[in-house]
Amino acid sequence: MTSRSVAGLGLFLGLGLIGVVFSARAAEPLGLLASAGFVNLGLAAFGISERRALNRSGVAASAVESATARAMGLIWLWGAAALVLVYTLVLSWREWTHFSAAFAGAGLLCFGFSALLARDARRGRDDPTLLRLGRYLGIGQLVGMIATLIGLAVDPDKEILHAVDSDWAGNGLFLFGALALALVSAQALIDRNRDSP
Repeated sequence: MTSRSVAGLGLFLGLGLIGVVFSARAAEPLGLLASAGFVNLGLAAFGISERRALNRSGVAASAVESATARAMGLIWLWGAAALVLVYTLVLSWREWTHFSAAFAGAGLLCFGFSALLARDARRGRDDPTLLRLGRYLGIGQLVGMIATLIGLAVDPDKEILHAVDSDWAGNGLFLFGALALALVSAQALIDRNRDSP
């Protein structure tokens, strides 16, 4: 990535965080959903687009999967940052620390996995075991995100559109984070199935 790309990405992510915090302060669920949706779906679109471009260019599978893991890591880490800012600056919710720590941990694991794959790509080789592990992790993540989306839809206590309980902002962040991760995971699995013999 060029320095301009990094600066643009930082601005994009930062504006999303500002939108989320101001929406939480104003108790505006639709504003929070718009900010979270804009950033998460933008990151998903970026990850899918980068994956497709790398596949078209014919680079090693490790390079493609490294970029995909990095996009997933950005989604996880942005969600962690949003939770930390909302629940330290604006709202109070007892469980926010657990979720933000889990999101940060998942994001860091994605970045670590991306670094391992990038190292293999730089060496001009693919590690089949590492690629297979990535596939299994992608399947697990997709299943988990679908379960999260279903849980948010069917649980009457998961308020998203009304600022009633203190977890409304977290639920909105969970919704679009899970959707973005499901999209990136599904695209990666579709690509892998298409490319396998």
